[in-house]
Amino acid sequence: MFKRSRHLKSVSNAIKSARVHDVSNGINSKYFDTKKICTYGINGRIVVTTFDYTQSLLAVATTAGEIHIYGQKQIEVVFTLKNRTQIKDMRFVKGIYLIAVDEKNNIIVLSLYSKQILTTVFCPNSITCIETDPSLDWMLIGLESGSVLIYDVDRNQMSQARIENFQKSMFLPKEKLSPVVSIQWNPRDVGTILISYELITIIYSFVDSKVKQHFFYQLDPYAPGGDLSTNIEKKRTPKVIQSLYHPNSLHILTVHDDNSLVFWDVNSGKLIQARSIFETDVNFPSSALKDCSLIETPAILKVSWLCQRNPEYTSLLIATKATNNPDLPQELTMIDLGGTPMYSVTSFDAMSKYYAKPAQQKLFSLIGKAPLINFLPLPKASPYFGGCHDTNLILLLLADGELETLIYPTGSFSSKASIFPRSLAWVRPTVTTCIAESIQKKLWLGMMTIAQNDSFLKGGTSASRNIRNYETRSTLLTGHTNGSVRIWDASHSEVTDNSVFEIDTAKVLNRATNLAIKNISFASETLELAVSSEVGDVILYKFETNKFYGHPPRSDALQLKFSRFSLDDSNKILVDVTDRGPTNVKQGFMPSTVIHAKKDAVSTVMNSNIGFVAVGFNEGTLILLDRRGPAVILNKNIRAFSKAGSSYVSAVHFCIMEYGNDGYSSILMLCGTDIGELLTFKILPTTSGRFEAKFTDATKTNNQGKISGINSFARETGYSCSATIAKMQDLGKGIALPGFVTVTGTDDIRLVSPGRSKDTHALLKFPIATSGLSFIPILNSKRERKLSTVMIVLLINGDIKIMTMPELKEVKNLHSTIPVTTQYIENSSVLENGDIVIRSGKSQASLISVINESATGPEHNSSISQPTPIDTLYNPDLNISYRPQVNSLQWARGAVYCTPHQLDELLGGIERPESKYEESNIARGSLSSSKYAAEKSSAGTGDHKYTRPVRSFGGSGRYGIVKSVSRAVETRLDTVETTINDYATTMGQTMNDAMEETGRDMMKSAIGF
Repeated sequence: MFKRSRHLKSVSNAIKSARVHDVSNGINSKYFDTKKICTYGINGRIVVTTFDYTQSLLAVATTAGEIHIYGQKQIEVVFTLKNRTQIKDMRFVKGIYLIAVDEKNNIIVLSLYSKQILTTVFCPNSITCIETDPSLDWMLIGLESGSVLIYDVDRNQMSQARIENFQKSMFLPKEKLSPVVSIQWNPRDVGTILISYELITIIYSFVDSKVKQHFFYQLDPYAPGGDLSTNIEKKRTPKVIQSLYHPNSLHILTVHDDNSLVFWDVNSGKLIQARSIFETDVNFPSSALKDCSLIETPAILKVSWLCQRNPEYTSLLIATKATNNPDLPQELTMIDLGGTPMYSVTSFDAMSKYYAKPAQQKLFSLIGKAPLINFLPLPKASPYFGGCHDTNLILLLLADGELETLIYPTGSFSSKASIFPRSLAWVRPTVTTCIAESIQKKLWLGMMTIAQNDSFLKGGTSASRNIRNYETRSTLLTGHTNGSVRIWDASHSEVTDNSVFEIDTAKVLNRATNLAIKNISFASETLELAVSSEVGDVILYKFETNKFYGHPPRSDALQLKFSRFSLDDSNKILVDVTDRGPTNVKQGFMPSTVIHAKKDAVSTVMNSNIGFVAVGFNEGTLILLDRRGPAVILNKNIRAFSKAGSSYVSAVHFCIMEYGNDGYSSILMLCGTDIGELLTFKILPTTSGRFEAKFTDATKTNNQGKISGINSFARETGYSCSATIAKMQDLGKGIALPGFVTVTGTDDIRLVSPGRSKDTHALLKFPIATSGLSFIPILNSKRERKLSTVMIVLLINGDIKIMTMPELKEVKNLHSTIPVTTQYIENSSVLENGDIVIRSGKSQASLISVINESATGPEHNSSISQPTPIDTLYNPDLNISYRPQVNSLQWARGAVYCTPHQLDELLGGIERPESKYEESNIARGSLSSSKYAAEKSSAGTGDHKYTRPVRSFGGSGRYGIVKSVSRAVETRLDTVETTINDYATTMGQTMNDAMEETGRDMMKSAIGF
């Protein structure tokens, strides 16, 4: 009747351990409490991204209803939305606001300055598109009804001005109501905007409150149209999906659902060129045309009109949608248009040829990747021109939430981890496995000084954090789908930059597919690394100086042999890959050997701190390698050793302790199997100077289920018995070190004396996610520092058990402050200092500590009791560059530059209220004044140097006179444009002052003064 009594079991455990020293040193529950230190990665899947050039910040929104804003180093601020509604669009405004639109058509205004949600505005109609400008307070909101609302972000109110559905009211009254499909501010004049409905595109002027031009694309019968055009024998009107201004605002592009790309002249409204991605003049009928509607062609998803530092040098980046046809991969297309011909001296035919015959065209294939759903150019020159001003990086957002980085215009992809904060590294690309390890503080900090650190983001300021005074540091290692392994500082508080060691296994394996990392083992004392890929290859690395650093690429027969060499062609178990290290890294983790056993998937890898590497395979083979040769010293199937019918090795641990009653210590390799059996091997030296593995015992230690972890400690002192070089060197002294081994199964933990007996056993209510020994310095009642060895067990339900050694008596039951997911929690790690890295989701993990500060003394862990500091995002000293203005040709035609202040008067009225936000006054001071305009725009060098055209009114300053003069000279622009530009450059600031004066007079007239 007492057979299953837990009380009786604890008594039994106490009796078994009565003669054994309590290495936990009387530790009790007051020494333990949970505290989250930091979080890595993101919660949910990324759905929207946006970038602010001025503050150099990147924002991403996730399916979990969170918005993460990233800056330089490890700067990150997370906004959690109350209703957890998914965001569908985001924009930065004036460098201090972030505007988000959710799926319920709420407009959420966040402050980068106060890091608070300022307000939420509900839009009564479905929002189809939005437009903002970095220098303006206003947000244009396109609605399902076809109307455009104007929201004053700074004053938190809707403008009285409203733009009606002009497709319905002015142009096509018989057509059904169209939503607004695209809005874009004129890149040279905030007074005009480009609006597209489904069938028609217009240019609307806020100054005149009317449509200034319209563009209507129709295809006559037998005109081919775009690639997706159907019913070619009929007259068609392809729907508009997007419209864009040329950076000089003289031309526009409309993109249509049949894949037509149509270029228009803004002034006359004339069609210049209609083309598809590959075909030209698709608007002209052709008698030899065949119906290609049955040919599958990807539809255009999005187009960006990119420009170089001189915005007259442009290109189009076109993304197509994914298809279900594996032979038709998703692609990005670059159409490099080159330098734009001078408008005044170029005929329409010449301009049509310019768009029909670009300088070059490239395809960037996305084969093997998830469908692309959006892309974001990251500008280097200014925040204007739609965020496309001089960009070399394109951030690609895939449907599975992964981020890819395209190097533009070369078309290569980069997943370099240090470009962006480490949280984003979890989705660049997806993490397949992660582990954490403890490492000596001095060793780790020395390593980090040479790690990669070249962040693209420069914004924000790190908050001051207290440093936890541990002698060991926590490191985080992540494996990814592309075969990369990254090693980070896990503590966040101590190392705040993007320093990371990145290891690329793709080059070593000479393979482009099947690269996902399955297992990682890091020997933190010898700085050795073992990594297994999904196909069963194990690559060994060692931290050392790169002997190939700076060597030029080889071009001889050796290089040819290297390029053709594939591991699949090798019949050797051990393949030397020392020459496959990166030539651009002076010191780091260099490849040495690949274990190419051709045994399919790897079940476990363990790289010891004494030069031995054990690899278990799912089919049962166990390989033991001595790195010093390298040499294989064991290669057998474990069925030859198992007494209980084990199939494969699931965990390995190397320790140095006495086996049985030997009277001396030995190197032991302890192998846990899939059914809870423990196999013990001695690693012994031979007379030849090599080592051999001798099987000694097989013991069924745990209940049904695989062994997930093995640890060891000394009986008397509680110190770890894990094999180290120092312990190995002491073996010659013949000292016997009695020890215990802890074996963690599916839901139980067994204490074992190797070669002697099975001792204490603890059964838990829930399956175990991970476990480990922690060695905690505590202060006893006499204020003496003692070492307490405890077992920390993380269960899959999030419970954390603290157990004494060797009794396995529970002294504290905690619950993780991190929400856990059963699918990923087994990727968690318990560290020697009491830290636990918990993987809580596909793209997220957190570091928590279970040690109360009183356990190690107030001076040892003082940061635990402090609230988590929040980084600073907004820098008031950074000015938003002056917005580009109309050029000389537009000026001579009568265009008047509308300043942001004048736009405020037009949209907000003369009685526009003062803002209630502190952010308003702060942001107002960050706008560059007009006197810096010429300096800000004179960027670039040589032939690409860009100088803004300016003009002078010679003292008149009256709008009517300027307009009449401009019309009088309009017919002679071909000969005067260059002269005007040169003259205007010499006039400098006079031009800007005169423009503002003229504009003010005109604005006063427009609003009734």
